[in-house]
Amino acid sequence: MKVVVAIDSFKGSATSAELNQAVKTAILSTFPKIKVATFEIADGGEGSVSALQSGLEGKLINVKTVDLMQRPMQASYLLIDERLAVIEAAKVVGIDKIKPNENTIQEATTFGLGALFLDAKKRGATEIILSLGGSGTSDGGLGLLEALEAEDFSEIKITGLADVTNVYAGAEGYAKVFGKQKGGTAEILEQQDRAAQAFVQKIKKERKIDLQKIPGTGAAGGLGGALILLGGTLEPGFNKIAELLQIEEAIKTADLIITGEGQMDFQTAKGKVPFRMAKLGAKYHVPTIAFCGSLSENLGEMNQVLLASYSIQRKVLPLAKAMEKEVTLKNIEVLTKNVLKTWCSGQNDCQ
Repeated sequence: MKVVVAIDSFKGSATSAELNQAVKTAILSTFPKIKVATFEIADGGEGSVSALQSGLEGKLINVKTVDLMQRPMQASYLLIDERLAVIEAAKVVGIDKIKPNENTIQEATTFGLGALFLDAKKRGATEIILSLGGSGTSDGGLGLLEALEAEDFSEIKITGLADVTNVYAGAEGYAKVFGKQKGGTAEILEQQDRAAQAFVQKIKKERKIDLQKIPGTGAAGGLGGALILLGGTLEPGFNKIAELLQIEEAIKTADLIITGEGQMDFQTAKGKVPFRMAKLGAKYHVPTIAFCGSLSENLGEMNQVLLASYSIQRKVLPLAKAMEKEVTLKNIEVLTKNVLKTWCSGQNDCQ
């Protein structure tokens, strides 16, 4: 029997790698003959570099740059086989680097990402992947475009990993959908959206590119749109990471998939890791079980693609205690043992 384990991080609690290892340990301690393949995974946001480094190795390159508030910093990106550069936007312009307010949303810039792009180009990279999740910027990607204004990236394949499909401007644009969580007031967001609308028209006229017709251009405060203007493309983060790690190949010969995330609800089916894993499983008729910290009553389409879903919680605890790493990993180990004992009951291939 073969089990594929790919659990997204439980944010603020445990990483993908830690959760995968806890599940693997639990399986093998109960059924030593089961084959377990683990994949550190992410959906294009936090953890993307770690997931790809775990599966593909490569080396971290440190670069002097500035963060989203133009404060000097060092940031790293992953270089694989001297040709593929993987950059996490959040490592430079992450919302975790600020306390979002009216000033930060107007001053935050993606300019600092340019230094990582330039370093990758200088080292001869032929492909750059930028994960877009977790940004604290809302500058329409103009900072990055300014940083790279005099550079030609036409010979480098650029891919943006986006976990949202929002367009650049309007009701579904970056300002009106994501601006509030980045500190924007109604007045500020209206101003930013007017600027975004004007930029859309300018680009449409000058370059014959309609940012409103390309899903994901509003990702990361419009950073997705900037990548399009650099000649890049956008795609769901999970798809690209799963392709590079060859997760689908592992699933083809699996008997069971175990996946999960910190909080599962109806939004999980909008393309998050558990949904994508379950869809791959369904393609090859491999059942999928999901583990999570918080399990909503309303899972939407997830109920159609999962064999079962479980919360790891075993007793009532204060949230802070329940999210402690040791508690989380112990709980997921106990749950794994119980679920696998049930699954393997009467099956000879587990022994």
